[in-house]
Amino acid sequence: MAPVGHRFGYLFSYKSKVKNLKEEVEKLDEKRGAMQLSVDEAERNVKVIGPDVKGWLGRVDKCSEEAREILKDEVEANKGCLYGWCPNLKLRYSLGKKATNKAKEVAKLQEERKLTEVAYNKPPPGIESTSTEGIKVFESRRLIMNDVMEALKDDRFHMIAICGMRGVGKTTMVKEVAKRAKEEKLFNEVVMAVVSQSPNERKIQGEIGDKLGLKFEEETERGRADRLRERLRGTKRILVILDDVWKRLELNDIGIPFGDGHRGCKIFPTSRFDNVCNDMDAQKKFTVEVLIEEEAWNLFEEMAGISNDTSHTSTDLYITQQKVADECGCLPIAIVIVARALRGKDEQLWNSALLQLRKSMVKNIRGVEEKVFKSLELSYKFLESREMKECFLLCSLYAEDFNIPIEDLVRYGVGIELFEAIDSVAEARDRVHAFVDDLKKGYLLMGGEQEGCVKMHDVVRDVAISIASREEHSFMVRCDEALKEWLEKERHKNYAVISLRCTGISELPDNLEFPKLHLLRLEDGYASKLVNLPDSFYGGMKELKALSMLNVYIDGSLPTSLRWLTNLRSLSLYECGLFDDVSVIGALENLKILSFEGTKIEELPKEIGRLSHLKLLDLLRCGVKRICPGVLSNLSKLEELYLGSSFNDENRIEEAKATFTELCGLSNFTTLVIYLPHFAY
Repeated sequence: MAPVGHRFGYLFSYKSKVKNLKEEVEKLDEKRGAMQLSVDEAERNVKVIGPDVKGWLGRVDKCSEEAREILKDEVEANKGCLYGWCPNLKLRYSLGKKATNKAKEVAKLQEERKLTEVAYNKPPPGIESTSTEGIKVFESRRLIMNDVMEALKDDRFHMIAICGMRGVGKTTMVKEVAKRAKEEKLFNEVVMAVVSQSPNERKIQGEIGDKLGLKFEEETERGRADRLRERLRGTKRILVILDDVWKRLELNDIGIPFGDGHRGCKIFPTSRFDNVCNDMDAQKKFTVEVLIEEEAWNLFEEMAGISNDTSHTSTDLYITQQKVADECGCLPIAIVIVARALRGKDEQLWNSALLQLRKSMVKNIRGVEEKVFKSLELSYKFLESREMKECFLLCSLYAEDFNIPIEDLVRYGVGIELFEAIDSVAEARDRVHAFVDDLKKGYLLMGGEQEGCVKMHDVVRDVAISIASREEHSFMVRCDEALKEWLEKERHKNYAVISLRCTGISELPDNLEFPKLHLLRLEDGYASKLVNLPDSFYGGMKELKALSMLNVYIDGSLPTSLRWLTNLRSLSLYECGLFDDVSVIGALENLKILSFEGTKIEELPKEIGRLSHLKLLDLLRCGVKRICPGVLSNLSKLEELYLGSSFNDENRIEEAKATFTELCGLSNFTTLVIYLPHFAY
């Protein structure tokens, strides 16, 4: 009887069963509404909705719709048949049965809701290739990336590094390498963290953890390091990119296993300092240089929106655009920032930008100061010592693309007393060469085209001039263009260092007042043929410690005001014509460096013997015919003498021997450079 009674229940209790279904559907709708609120909140928090939740919502919507269709039959079931005189038993039976079954389905869906987790955190993001537009397709970059990819495939290397100056495209390149490594399935996972000049272990751990979907519960760095190390070791092959490393990182302290600690883990640092890559024990190192000129111009054209069709552009504007591009020095970050800032601008703005770039004053070119100058300035600020910083700034005294003699830096440094705890010129030279080596490894200097010289990248030089011109340094550098006249407003200022190209000036002024000037560098090109410097030219520079004149043609005698420079330590007269009399130099008793290289002098007079502090005397290519007896023997502190071919004459052998005799009595003497083809051995 139970099965029969159960079926009769569908018929006689259909109303209660329909009512039960309504109640269950209402409860389900409430639960669905609550679930939807949770889903909406999760989506606002960028979480991933669980597939079971999406399935449940779909089943609920379908079930609710079916239940409502069933409930529509209630009205017909209540009407009955034969004009309401006879109940519709068949419909009531069917309605009761459907309501019962559907109520069970609704109840089951409600029960499923209790066991459902709504959302999950998104999977860790990959490393996107956000490259500087177009740079990755350039041949110079493609070749390096191919070599990097080969190194990543080689199991002998666990530490591979990329180095290069700021803004050259290192980060762009490693992101592209990461993308290719994932596409070629070289690694199970690729992660990246930015280190910067002030590395924070906790931040680095967090960045790597975010890429791995790893949540740290530990409070201490050591605990987090252990957790990260365990996670990395759990991945068979993983590439860890450490971008913008400024000094050696202790990878174990961060929790990055390498070498025997995890053969499948490869470390890939980038740095703007070559020596940092060495400090990190990089087994393979790749240097990224600036773009070649053709690549640089193509990138500039693209970023500035310059059409190859010049019919719509004036010739003058097109030439200006090319000059602006040249000022960027083939440095990708400078090209992109400057070109974007000038895109669509008129000819006047292009002309203004060119002038600012040439004068290293770029505040009015959007983004250049902040994104180019300040980022490069960080490299300067990171230099270890005040002496190295000053040495770097001294390199800005030369014209753009100039081969800077390292020996000049030595002599300037001795002159302005730059070095601490230095007793000899040789020690100063060693220190400068060490500085230059570090500056080259930091890509603030480049190798020169001539032996013993270095060069500055144009944009780095602009940054150096920008720094040097600030009040705390007080440099004035005007050596890229010929100075037509000495500006009236520049006659009386508190400059500490001045470098001028005076070609084109008809006459140098005689009423200058620079009471704090300690280094003056004048350059000419023989074009002006200055017959004389005014006698009082140096009168307002009494604190001057280093004076260098290059190609400043002086015929006759030096200005008498030179004797007033009693604080002068270094005097260099390069290619300055012919001097009849240099005896005035004998009054400069504090002089330590004296150079006449390439300047013709007839005689080294006895007055030079008064220079009791002189350590270096340079007479290369001077053609000096006579050195007065007793001059050299009186230079008691002389360390280095450069004579070259001054005695390249068979008739001067005896004079040469006398010179050697005088030198033998000098206790500090260490270096003699002389050419004696006819000297009898």
